[in-house]
Amino acid sequence: MNDANDLKWDSKLNISTNVFDYMEEDYQNYGYDPTPYVVLEELVKLDLIKKEDTVVDYGCGKGRVSFFLNSQVGCKVMGIDHSERLLEMAKKNLEKYGKTDDITFIHSKAEEYVPGEANCFYLYNPFSTKIFRHVLKRIGESKENNPREILIFFYYSTIEYKTYLPTEPRIELIKTVTFGEETINDRVPAKLSVYRYK
Repeated sequence: MNDANDLKWDSKLNISTNVFDYMEEDYQNYGYDPTPYVVLEELVKLDLIKKEDTVVDYGCGKGRVSFFLNSQVGCKVMGIDHSERLLEMAKKNLEKYGKTDDITFIHSKAEEYVPGEANCFYLYNPFSTKIFRHVLKRIGESKENNPREILIFFYYSTIEYKTYLPTEPRIELIKTVTFGEETINDRVPAKLSVYRYK
């Protein structure tokens, strides 16, 4: 992870999201790892998320994705997390960032959350594929009630997801951005993958 860039952006946004947190990790819900800002910069450059869009960040933790996308794109973002403790940190960050109706943090299990009007979904390895199947079902039900194009963004998919995603008939891969060691300071290359919900 490029710590200097991450600290720079946290300072610019007046938030604190840089510290990892695995206190509430279990076999279904994974710990908090903030997406490197360099990845979020590339996400914005794809120009797939527009100001009029509503993004759901599953496993939002302290809210980094929400604040960055809102500041750079102007879109609405809803951060979903099962951890009340992490959401308290996200809400403190919201106070420092500046209160806005465009960012909302919601305490909910991902598989129980009903997406409503959202059309973009972001995931950075927040939970197991078992939970993700339920999340996809919720997204599908939402699309049936309100037909719209839906994009799903994955960063740094685990082996579990790499094995599962190509077999999932409800989504179609449309774009991939690869990040090497020199970009994210990690020996394992990472990918930002964009899927369309069919």
